[in-house]
Amino acid sequence: MANVDAPDDAGPGAAVPVQVVFSPVEREVLDVVLTLPAGATVADALRATGWPDVAPLAEGLPCALVAAVWGRVCGVSQAVLPGDRVEVLRPLSIDPMQARRARFEAAGGVKELRRRRQALQPRKRGA
Repeated sequence: MANVDAPDDAGPGAAVPVQVVFSPVEREVLDVVLTLPAGATVADALRATGWPDVAPLAEGLPCALVAAVWGRVCGVSQAVLPGDRVEVLRPLSIDPMQARRARFEAAGGVKELRRRRQALQPRKRGA
């Protein structure tokens, strides 16, 4: 992915506001807005958070976490732009297709689906 240049009004010493978001466990979200120097990278943003869980990702070490900017996976060497949202993504805990099947079965499965279809069909009138 190509890096986009910073706006023309940003001078060489301009600050870059960046939001960093991470969910270490389900239903918990860590969110911080940082002001970084111009030319900062995703790794710089991750280091600036001080979160120990993302330190291996910031250093480029192998880990299960992945960095993304606005939902698009990127490398930690990518430059951040003013207003970027850097996201730290965890691996999936369950296959989405398995989760869908489990919800379908919990809702009654095939038996419930047939009952609903039958209830929606028009009834035949008697002679």
